[in-house]
Amino acid sequence: MVMRALTRLLPSPHGPMDAATRRIAIMLVYTAVALTILEFVFRPEFFGRHFPQWSTPHGGLYPHLWWAFGTITFYLPIPMLIVRFGFGQRVRDYGWRFDVPLRHWALYGVMLLVMMPIVFYAANRPDFLAVYPFYRAAFVASRDTVLVWEIAYLAQFLALEFFFRGFLAIGLGHVLGRAAVWVAVVPYCMIHYHKPLPEALAAIVAGVILGEVAQRTRSIAGGVVVHTGVALTMDLLALRMR
Repeated sequence: MVMRALTRLLPSPHGPMDAATRRIAIMLVYTAVALTILEFVFRPEFFGRHFPQWSTPHGGLYPHLWWAFGTITFYLPIPMLIVRFGFGQRVRDYGWRFDVPLRHWALYGVMLLVMMPIVFYAANRPDFLAVYPFYRAAFVASRDTVLVWEIAYLAQFLALEFFFRGFLAIGLGHVLGRAAVWVAVVPYCMIHYHKPLPEALAAIVAGVILGEVAQRTRSIAGGVVVHTGVALTMDLLALRMR
């Protein structure tokens, strides 16, 4: 209603909105809504305030699982439903495919190896050790509890890669081309605002590289390999340092 009134008062110089523009609008509005809900509702602090009786068992594991649940839900199944039933397109065309050529897997391995020296350097910095692992009780928790956390933690990276590299970088790329990579970098950098400054800045570079790789291979596999590999290594190094 508001848009119709605006159109009557101020006609667009570009004409009516076409199907491709509507699809872009839906994706970007969903991105804004999803990131806002995740920030205000699915932070561990929100869980602690509203469910205090469940916030202390297992060293505060449940608030962190709440965060992982929200992240996975808003980054993976909901965008998939939008693609399949909202756009009438295949999720596979948005990067959800892992049957990539062997040379691509070799590239992913090289990317992961390149990251390892940076990860080892970061693991010795006090600002990184103050953040990783997110589940701070991992230093004293049982192995089973840590395993549950790591499974949830790594699963949300799979969802994250589909959202930023598949749904946005590849999906928007159907209309915007390579410019979609740069569009996807903006919200991707912003979700790192709770991280150390070097990591937030590095997210810009990583977002561009992983977005380009996703667009060129038509798969999110590279981002999944690099992201989960780096995250798991960082957690293990942080635990070892303590």
